[in-house]
Amino acid sequence: MEPKTKLDVSKAQAAQIRAAVQNVRQINDENGCSKLVQPHHAPEILELLKDERVSGDVYTLPRPFSLQSVTDWILDHQAQARAGDGLLLYARDEHGKIMSVTDFQFWPKWSACEFGGVIAHTHQNQSLGTTGVKAMCDFAFKTIGVRLIALTSSTENIRSQKIIEHLGFTQMGEMDSVRPDGSVRRSLYWEMERGGIRKSSTQL
Repeated sequence: MEPKTKLDVSKAQAAQIRAAVQNVRQINDENGCSKLVQPHHAPEILELLKDERVSGDVYTLPRPFSLQSVTDWILDHQAQARAGDGLLLYARDEHGKIMSVTDFQFWPKWSACEFGGVIAHTHQNQSLGTTGVKAMCDFAFKTIGVRLIALTSSTENIRSQKIIEHLGFTQMGEMDSVRPDGSVRRSLYWEMERGGIRKSSTQL
């Protein structure tokens, strides 16, 4: 995917974004701490993703799921992190189990990014989706310094759509999202420029 809006960005600004991504080791927010995924996390993440209540229709996941495909996915994101154009992060719950995985794609040349993720079934419907998306928006805008965030959701994922709209994103039509296995998911598409996040504390 690429953002529909292509902002004019200087080489210096793009380099700053790339360097900021390269320097990320973890994110601290009100939900806890998210850290960079490492290859030894592959078995845990595989178990998380095999639950269709978790992985559902997320188009960026490494289907079909296997230990090898998940390991390759992690290694690819490590290369992206070194290049400054992608991150893969995980967070653990109070019992020490991985409860969420967040996947970032950055386009420094357009000062933009996309992110998506999954939450363990036992932690869904606890406002973590809303607070998590807002925390990742704050991270992208304030820490990384991008000016634009693009998000997608399947046309059937009503809950994600409500979260995205609640935070103030502008819907800009539909697009086809291509999964790693080559299949296509029809998606709704939203954008937000820096400064647009709603300040309401109401949770969905």
